[in-house]
Amino acid sequence: MKHRNVNDLIKSSLFLALAIVFQVVGKSFPGISQFFVGPAVNAILILTAIICGCTYGILVGSLTPLLAYLTGQLASALGPFIPFIITSNILFVLSFIILSNRGKYGQYLGVIIGSFVKYIFLSISASKLIPLFELNIPTKIVNKLVITMGIPQLITALIGGCFALIIIGVLRKRKVFI
Repeated sequence: MKHRNVNDLIKSSLFLALAIVFQVVGKSFPGISQFFVGPAVNAILILTAIICGCTYGILVGSLTPLLAYLTGQLASALGPFIPFIITSNILFVLSFIILSNRGKYGQYLGVIIGSFVKYIFLSISASKLIPLFELNIPTKIVNKLVITMGIPQLITALIGGCFALIIIGVLRKRKVFI
């Protein structure tokens, strides 16, 4: 049992490192960053949850926004929004895991419902919770945040989830992952 935990820890660490690489590369291309990095990180969250387990998926989902901020990949003005991003990643992974074992189409349903849950949470957080909590985020950034944390989050989560399921399908077909 301990051997499996160490393997899962190592794999999830590699997934986290890969997510950071995607974030760094995405920072180099600001125009396409959200639609490159978003799907990549969301795919990594689902892959980590499937391959390493829910706990590791949640850990990677919690660490990616924090490390993006610490490495300068996430704008410093968005620091107060990090807990909302972490929570949305946790909701995405949990929704996926809960629904993934529900019949033949559970994983697809998990990606779809998880994406909607993430989108709704981020959208409400940006438009309602930031003003409610009076976080020190400039109005100009809040207005941009409301747009960024809306429909683009739904799209990137759906794309990332689909990529993850395709990758898992290929790995299972090649008997790399059962």
